[in-house]
Amino acid sequence: MIKNIIFDFGNVIIKFDKYEMVSKFTPVKEEQQFLIENVIKSPEWLEYSLLDTGYITYDDAIALICDRTNHKYDKLVEIFLSNYYYHIEFNGDILNLIKKLKNNGYNLYLLSNISDNVYETFKDDINPLFDGLVLSYKIHMVKPHNSIFIYTIDKYELNQNETLFIDDRFDNVKTANTLGIKGRNVNENDYLDIIKLLDEYEINYE
Repeated sequence: MIKNIIFDFGNVIIKFDKYEMVSKFTPVKEEQQFLIENVIKSPEWLEYSLLDTGYITYDDAIALICDRTNHKYDKLVEIFLSNYYYHIEFNGDILNLIKKLKNNGYNLYLLSNISDNVYETFKDDINPLFDGLVLSYKIHMVKPHNSIFIYTIDKYELNQNETLFIDDRFDNVKTANTLGIKGRNVNENDYLDIIKLLDEYEINYE
């Protein structure tokens, strides 16, 4: 019987489409591709998760990326990294689902690879919804490494057999499963797939 539900943040609770995001900052295709390849996919962001692990600040990231790209688009990099999180939107139906699960007595947790600026932008909305939060930048660990899952289990004294994990990344869920946590990866931003998963584990969300 599931008593605890752990949610991922990106592309579960919030939407993040990299192509849509960069288009908000420039209509020029070359500049959009530059932001994707040199900022979003950079060591500072996705490749080594330096922002999400809290090892560098956004100012550090801006300086490192601008140096590495020979200062081709310094202003664009600065504006993008200083503002993109203000353009992120909630998946409203999933947010409402979480509220229903909370009202039905499930213990809810957030486990996210997240940077400080993103968390600060959304904390007033998400903090009241969860019984506990594990944020990568605060503990210098990221998914899919098993250390962050073990930390979560230990911190909140979770019984893995009573815990469901909802994440859109297969590798994240695979690690959770190896530790005995239930669940499978869901489709990005897919409310109906999350409902299907909840039904699979007979979870009351009405």
